[in-house]
Amino acid sequence: MPPEAELSQVCQQCKAITYWQVLHLPGFDFRHFTHLYRTKQGNTYHFCYDYGYLLLPEEKVLIVNWQPYMEQHKV
Repeated sequence: MPPEAELSQVCQQCKAITYWQVLHLPGFDFRHFTHLYRTKQGNTYHFCYDYGYLLLPEEKVLIVNWQPYMEQHKV
C-alpha cells in the first residue's frame, strides 16, 4: 500500500492522532516522504503528498492534511 494511502486511512478528517505502531506495523516507512513543512514554532512535518505527520511524545503521531497556507513554509 502506498504511504499516502496508509496515512489517509488513519486521517479521515483534517487531522488525527494515533500511535506510531498503527502505521509501522502494516509497513509504513517513516523515512519515505515527498516534502517537509516547518511551522513558526519550529516543528517539522514530513509529508507524503497530501498527508503529513509530526512525531509526538509517548510514541504518538499527529497526521494532517496539506493546507494551502502551508505553501509559504514548505521546506
